[in-house]
Amino acid sequence: MLKVDPKYGHYPWWPQDGDDWLHPEDVSLARRILPGPKIFCRDGVQGPYCVLAYGDIRLRVRRTLWQEVTWEGFNIGDWVEVLSRGQRNTPRTGTIREMLWDAHDRCIHYQLLENDKPLVKCYTAADLRHVDPTLPMSLVP
Repeated sequence: MLKVDPKYGHYPWWPQDGDDWLHPEDVSLARRILPGPKIFCRDGVQGPYCVLAYGDIRLRVRRTLWQEVTWEGFNIGDWVEVLSRGQRNTPRTGTIREMLWDAHDRCIHYQLLENDKPLVKCYTAADLRHVDPTLPMSLVP
């Protein structure tokens, strides 16, 4: 069998057919976070439902119309370095805390945590490079 997941996408609108497209236990959570620009990873099935992940959040949905986007190689929780790109960015290291679709730029914007503090600025995939997690100063030899 051909594996078609994982796929990435977002829900820019709420499907018009009520709540039947959601697992009954996930309706309340879905209503708090959908629709919106969050980029979910669809990876796997649970009975008739596809499983969507956004960091630690899991939703079970029937195959519905969602807006699929091209995965750029990053996921929530990944450790990344911000590249200076000709001094346009301040070099820093952190983890991805949000993946959001920007309809105007037609790309994913990434928001980071640096030392457990959210950064306001959003970055594109061109601004980022994967790195290994850093050790807390107390563990550095």
